[in-house]
This record gives sequence, structure tokens and C-alpha cells, in this order.
Amino acid sequence: MELTIENKTYNFRFGIGFVRYLDGKSSIEQNGVQFGIGLETLIPNLLTGNTVTLSDCLFVANRTENPRVTQEQLDNYIDNENTDIDGLFDDVLKELKKSNATKKKAKMIMKEYEEKMQETQDQAM
Repeated sequence: MELTIENKTYNFRFGIGFVRYLDGKSSIEQNGVQFGIGLETLIPNLLTGNTVTLSDCLFVANRTENPRVTQEQLDNYIDNENTDIDGLFDDVLKELKKSNATKKKAKMIMKEYEEKMQETQDQAM
């Protein structure tokens, strides 16, 4: 995925390094075994429109790439009224569904999220 920020093109990669970093930040322990839950934390926040999560996600996805974008540049890009924020969320979610390192889990999490949302709507009626 590429974004042009301040007239400079940046690449964003949602590969195994991305997942490893997220899992290092978010994990749980069960029966003495650590399980990374980075995507399980990230994706619901993206689906609900959390812009801080969006900025952090893009920052991590650019960590292995050159040139490197700063957190401040990403925050300013997201804050810019000319940025299509809905399109940006959609693009990131599409990339998560496309990358070999994330697609299986991303599709599963998104499906579960949609089912829970439908269940909640059905109960409200």
C-alpha cells in the first residue's frame, strides 16, 4: 500500500514483521503459553473508526520500509480535511485481508465482528 504524504510517497507493508510487532505489544497468557492478540485488538478498533489506531497501524506498517514516515506526519495526514478518512480505513482493511501474514485471521475477525453486530441489531428489534 502506498500513501503520498507531504508530496512524498511512503510504502506500508502488512507482513509478518507487522504482525510480530503487534503481537509483541498485545498478548495474553493461557496455561503458561503466550498468545499474540495484536490483530484481534487492531481490527475491531479499525472497524469502529478509531483514528488513533489507524495512525498507529500505519506507523507500524511503515517500520520496515524506506522512506520512514513519522507519527506526526501520519497524525497530520489523518487530521487533514482533504484526506478521505473513510477511504483510508477501507484501504487498510483491504490490505489486511490481502496480505499473506494477516488475511486468514483478518477475514475471520471481520466475519465474527459482522455477525456480532447483526446479532446486536436483531436483539434491539
